[in-house]
Amino acid sequence: MRKALMLASAGLIVLAGCSPPSDDKQAQSYEAASADAAAGAPADAAATTLRNPAGPAPVTTPRPAPLAPVAQIAYAYRYALSLPRDRGAEMMSRHELACASAGPGYCQVISAQADWTAREPAGQLELRGQPEWINRFRSGLALDAQNAGGRLDEAVTDGEDVTRGIDVATTGARTTASLTQRIEDLQARRGGTMAQRLEIERDLAELRRQYDAQQIELRALNDRVQSARLTLEYRQGGVMAADSPTRPVARALGDAFGLSMGMLAILITAGSILLPIVVIGGAVWWGIRRRKPASA
Repeated sequence: MRKALMLASAGLIVLAGCSPPSDDKQAQSYEAASADAAAGAPADAAATTLRNPAGPAPVTTPRPAPLAPVAQIAYAYRYALSLPRDRGAEMMSRHELACASAGPGYCQVISAQADWTAREPAGQLELRGQPEWINRFRSGLALDAQNAGGRLDEAVTDGEDVTRGIDVATTGARTTASLTQRIEDLQARRGGTMAQRLEIERDLAELRRQYDAQQIELRALNDRVQSARLTLEYRQGGVMAADSPTRPVARALGDAFGLSMGMLAILITAGSILLPIVVIGGAVWWGIRRRKPASA
């Protein structure tokens, strides 16, 4: 059977060679069919090729779009919590303790300041830590405020793209290191005057100083990307003070009470200053009145 297929393919090749030049494409299809027949391909496949010399159109698979370049982003978050007057200090202490308990590798307290005895008590806590830990921590702030009888008023996310700064610092440090190495190689050679060698030493010192500054800047930028900053503001308020229709009345009463206490403080201060003057003036006047009848 295989020998018969080979003979048939040889005959097709001879016929294709005798065909006119205008039938080149058809001859090529005949040759392809003969090759398939010689390799043991099914007869119906060869017949299909003969009936459709052009063959099916190739199926092109679309290539996936390239991924977007990953930018180096330094994130900073700012949250504002409205809490009842007696819960703000407690909430701030709990958050500060949670950060300190996590350890410096996860969270660090940058600053903490509060005034809970002022007319409008408030506090501010600034944290810096691992981005994943900061994200888990800030995801529970709304629930913390709700459980304390308050609410989350503001949630702001700021991201700064420092990719260009990192690239500039990296390229500059690489160039400075290469130039320093070349100058050190030149310095290792013998020759040159003392003044020239001193000049090379000064250049090397300046390059090393520049390289150290670039490394410090690069480390600072990488630290900003590998950590996140979270600023928490604690204000007096709460659910009722935030959305209750009685908020204007409560605030007016608070302002009136504060104004009354302020006026009372002014009167007390003025009284403490005028009282000695009135007492001394009264004593002098009384003495003058007593002397007049005696002299008369």
